Amino acid sequence: MKSNTLLETYTTLLSWNLARTKCFVGMILGMVSSGSVQQHKTAIGFSGSATQASGCARIRDFLKNFTFNFADYAKAVVTISQLNGPFDLVIDRTNWKFGRTNINLLVLAVVIKNQFAIPLFWKALPKQGNSNADERIDLVNQFITTFGIEQIGSLMGDREFIGKVWMDFLIHKNIPFFIRTKGNRLMEWKEYQFHLKSFFEHLKTGQKRCVEYALDGHLLYFAGTRSTDGDLVIIMSNQNQGAKILNIYRKRWTIELMFKHCKNNGFNLEDTHLIHLDRIEKLLAVVGSALLLCFKAGEKEEKKKPTPHKKTVNTPAFSTFRRGFDYVRRLLFRARQKALKLLASFIPTPQNRSSSL
Repeated sequence: MKSNTLLETYTTLLSWNLARTKCFVGMILGMVSSGSVQQHKTAIGFSGSATQASGCARIRDFLKNFTFNFADYAKAVVTISQLNGPFDLVIDRTNWKFGRTNINLLVLAVVIKNQFAIPLFWKALPKQGNSNADERIDLVNQFITTFGIEQIGSLMGDREFIGKVWMDFLIHKNIPFFIRTKGNRLMEWKEYQFHLKSFFEHLKTGQKRCVEYALDGHLLYFAGTRSTDGDLVIIMSNQNQGAKILNIYRKRWTIELMFKHCKNNGFNLEDTHLIHLDRIEKLLAVVGSALLLCFKAGEKEEKKKPTPHKKTVNTPAFSTFRRGFDYVRRLLFRARQKALKLLASFIPTPQNRSSSL
């Protein structure tokens, strides 16, 4: 890649050898250019004398043989995002099927500016269905090892992410969590049992109520409201923050947007023909990097042409990413060196990086 400013910048960010970094950057550019994770399309990111066949060979070698350091990737995401912490984290799963192979990704993502989420750590589960407590705990421990437990400002999750072992871990680690729970969960009061939703069934749309309750030996706080669809939304937390619990939990939606952009609204992750779980895990690191750079480009474009829409959690993340994605794609085809320079500008120089990293 002649005069590849982006490559030069990434070499200061990742502790990999030049060949691996060059392949990683080429894959990012290929994914953005083609809007696809398929190898024969991603290979267009390798410029110069590289043929499509040689590009595919390099991608296969990267995914098959490279011992990937996910902590390096996570630190790079935080550096490019210019996050100082504590971080808002979201845990969720996404899954699809290729032939007879079930692909099931458990992802811990970081929220950026309350608008967008980028994957930090993840695990391709060798099974269908929900994750278990050990798998979730392993992801959180990877974050703690890399950044420190004090850098967790909040952890959000949907109704799948409940269970005594999991809750005990979060509470004993003093990790602030905001997790949606099921209304039919049985609660006990002396010799009586009742459903959690009993506290909130009287609520009308938009109304809120907060209660505290000792569950499994822990004092927890429950905030409930009724959505515009008429559904009860009940959030459980170990933080006594009243109705603010509901507002914090709203950021969980950012990971839904992230999965959407990974898939049919961006890089078509489900089109991959990979079936080896370790290779799919490496592929997601490339997708996550491409997502972040496009989001940063969209932010810069919005400063030039501010969006007229009201900024809420549901709208700017989509428009910001899409604006950046489309702009960078056009630049890569029309003025490649300008595109590389733009993307490189989003990576702080070593002297401007947070000392915590």
